[in-house]
Amino acid sequence: MFTSLFELKEEIATLTMLMLGVYQIYTFFMGEYMHFTSKVDSIRQRGGTAHSSITLTEMLEYRMDYYFSSSKWAKVVLLFGFTFILIAFGGGMLAILGDDRSISNSAWTAWTYVADPGTHADCPETLPIRMASFTITLGGMLVFALMIGIISDYLAEKVDDLKKGKSRIIDVDHTVILGWNDKSLSIIQQVSLANESEGGGTIVVLANDDKETLEERLASAVASNENPLQLLGTEVIFRSGNPLLESELRRVSTQTARSVISLSSEDLDPDEADSRQVRQVLALKAFREFADNSCHVVMEVQDVDNKDLFQLVAPDFAEVIVTNDIIGRLMIQCARCPGLANILEEMMGFEGSEFYFEEWPELIGKSFFEITCRFDEAVPLGIMSASDGKLYINPVNDHRVCEGDKILVLAEDNDSYEVNNGDYKIKNKGSVPTAKRKGEQIPERILFCGWRRDMSDMISQLDEYVEKGSELWLFNIVSAKKRASLLQDSGNKERLQLHNLTVKNAVGNPVIRRDLAVIRAVDDENILTGESITLDEFDSILILADEVAIENGANMMSCDSRSLSSLLIIQDIQKKLYDLKIKTNPEAALKPPCHPISEILDSRTKSLLSIANCKGYIMSNQIISSVIAQISEEKDINVVLNELLTAEGSETYIRPISKYVDLAKEKNLSFWDIALRARQVREVAIGYKPDGEDYKDAAHLIINPPDKGKKRRWSPGDVVITLGLN
Repeated sequence: MFTSLFELKEEIATLTMLMLGVYQIYTFFMGEYMHFTSKVDSIRQRGGTAHSSITLTEMLEYRMDYYFSSSKWAKVVLLFGFTFILIAFGGGMLAILGDDRSISNSAWTAWTYVADPGTHADCPETLPIRMASFTITLGGMLVFALMIGIISDYLAEKVDDLKKGKSRIIDVDHTVILGWNDKSLSIIQQVSLANESEGGGTIVVLANDDKETLEERLASAVASNENPLQLLGTEVIFRSGNPLLESELRRVSTQTARSVISLSSEDLDPDEADSRQVRQVLALKAFREFADNSCHVVMEVQDVDNKDLFQLVAPDFAEVIVTNDIIGRLMIQCARCPGLANILEEMMGFEGSEFYFEEWPELIGKSFFEITCRFDEAVPLGIMSASDGKLYINPVNDHRVCEGDKILVLAEDNDSYEVNNGDYKIKNKGSVPTAKRKGEQIPERILFCGWRRDMSDMISQLDEYVEKGSELWLFNIVSAKKRASLLQDSGNKERLQLHNLTVKNAVGNPVIRRDLAVIRAVDDENILTGESITLDEFDSILILADEVAIENGANMMSCDSRSLSSLLIIQDIQKKLYDLKIKTNPEAALKPPCHPISEILDSRTKSLLSIANCKGYIMSNQIISSVIAQISEEKDINVVLNELLTAEGSETYIRPISKYVDLAKEKNLSFWDIALRARQVREVAIGYKPDGEDYKDAAHLIINPPDKGKKRRWSPGDVVITLGLN
């Protein structure tokens, strides 16, 4: 029967393989049967007569269901097992029914019938063999249908995992954003602008939100007709997961990131959101692979009182940004100095010039006055001392640059400026005109429309700026009694021991004209005191994004709609009151009404403001996003912003050109000439606004001017942007 020893060995090997396979299948089923009988015996011993009628089929179905749900290889094992049984059974049938057919040949023929349904057409013309071939072919069709189903399910699962953001990120020097809120898109825009000079980069967002939903939001922002988001070569990758888990942090390669930005949840109470941020910073610190990395960590916090928690749990580990505190300080400064909002927005964003630190060995030993004109494409603002680690913004003129010191500048990019050869002569550039003696400072009247949770902090900050005897009117729908309770609950009762301000309460709706026509003061019981004031009598008016409306479910657009309505109504009332006074007393020298400043959350509202000719606004979310993005690129920027936005140290001012130039004697001076004269009064000139342009319009604002050494003709209406002491 066998023509050679090789064929004999082949038959023995084939038969052995088939027998082992059959034995394994037999063992599996016998094991399941023994498991079934033992389970039934146990049930009967415990008196479970209701379950003693379990059949073997039910037990097999139960066990199969367990295997398929617990093992990812169950379907593959089932496929190979069924294929092996079909080949073994078919090969045996063909060997028995065929004439002079070996086991190995029969098994191979059975496999060809399984693999290709058309092969059985060439089988011998005997009915038994044809029936066996037909049966094997039907089984083969079932095998391939099962295989296609398994492959299809596998691919579908993989695609679903990709859609849900389950795969791991493999990248380095990328920016990781943990969480998602209303500032996320603006932060992505600012980081993309920062990456533009490097040809783009990668931003990875890890949030609990659905990945597809976040991708749709990004795509919608990119395709928007109004102020579209520009990625500028930066890739944005979304992953769904819990940022508090170490496994999720590893999945987005946090340990190899350039910077990590943790955003606060706006769906939670501020205290609860800050508590979650404390846990987030602990999770990052516990992630050893990340903790050993030197990348920047920026944590967004909502309440300034919770800032100390981060110093307790992770000192010097992360830069903490108290967004409400920064917004409050911005609003106060911009309300008292119209036009400042556009300047700060220009300085803090990556669209124009921004802050950079760099060492310059060639400037060691030079005084700050001497380096004023040493950068053609940048403006020096201060010095980061290597000896004590302190930042000196707008230092004294004889403050000298030492070895290891970094110079803080405003520049378009970190590689867009360098030290010039110092040809520009800084001596004999004239002196500032003799300043007129200031008269007695006049107390101010300030109006806050709307309510914020951090109102007590804003009031305390405002008290540091104004003169003694100033009045602050709070106008919102919150009752006076509840206001007092809210200010006490915020934990700032002692800090509200005001020295310069007197707070007066008025209850009304900032979007209702009749409530705004005359502001009437009330006592703690909401009873009118008889004291009233009209909108044209205020020196500053601040329209806040009302937190009461947000708590009632209003989104950014709804809040902006309320703010825009209040702004338009207030401007109209002011104009009519002013026109009436002019008509009544045309010869009187009347002071024009102040420009109300409104907080705007959604950048898409900006186009509506320009249509309505409203220039008094602050894009709070936009500025905060720029701040977070800048600190994520350079953590020392946090120190810069802390000084610029507080009453202590140097602040941003808009000065008339007449402070530095006597236009009756000289008009043609370069920007460096103005900067040198500004240093005589310890100020840093960073830009200017030409005459004939409304300095509250950012379109013609020139920060870090080009051609600083080129002379230009200055006009009486020109203003200079400076950093100076309060």
